[in-house]
Amino acid sequence: MELVEALINGIEVNGVRVRGVMRNGRFREEVNVNLYLSGSRLLSLKVFLGRGPYYGPWVEVFNVDESVWGLMDEHLINMIARHLGPGNVLYVEYLTDRETRVQLQRGYPPFLSRLGYIMVKVGFTWLKDWYYPEGWLEGGPKLEGQLPLNNLEAEVQWGKVRKEAWGFLKGSGGVDEYWARAVERARAIVEGRVVPIQYGGAY
Repeated sequence: MELVEALINGIEVNGVRVRGVMRNGRFREEVNVNLYLSGSRLLSLKVFLGRGPYYGPWVEVFNVDESVWGLMDEHLINMIARHLGPGNVLYVEYLTDRETRVQLQRGYPPFLSRLGYIMVKVGFTWLKDWYYPEGWLEGGPKLEGQLPLNNLEAEVQWGKVRKEAWGFLKGSGGVDEYWARAVERARAIVEGRVVPIQYGGAY
C-alpha cells in the first residue's frame, strides 16, 4: 500500500516532519508502522493490505500520544482516507482523546464527537463506536469508519447522518463545551456547511 511507503519516507505536518519505521506483522498481509518525531514515538499503525476478494484493506491507529495527536490527527486521517478504497475501514483508538471519549460516553452520535467529525468529513460516512472491545487482543475503545462502496451508498449514509444530527439538535440541551461543540457540528451538517470529501478512487 502506498500509505506505508509514504509514512516511511516521512510526512510533514504543521511544519514538523515525522517518519515511520516499519516492521512485519503477524502474517504477510499485515504491516506495522510506528511514527516518530526526534526519536519519540507518536503513535502506531497496523495496516492490513487485504487478502483476495474476501478481506479488504483496513488501517488501525493506536498507542496515540495525546500531547501531539491534536496537531496531526486531521492530516493523518485525511491521508489514510486517500489511500483506502471503497468499503475499506479505518479504526482509531480514542482512549487518550478526552473530548471524544466523553462525548461518546454520553451517547452522542459518533460523527458529532471530535474524532468522529474529522472522520466523517474525509469520507467515512458509516461510523461505529467500539466502546467495549471484544476480547483482550482488541486493544482500547476505538471508532470504526468505513468508506462507502459507491455514490448511492454515500448518499444514503449521509442522509442518515443528517437525520441523526437533526434529531440531536431537537433533543435535550447540555451545559459544557463538549456539548456546545457537538451542537455546532450538528448544525454544520444539517445546514449543509459540511459535506464529506469524495475522493475520485473511492466513490
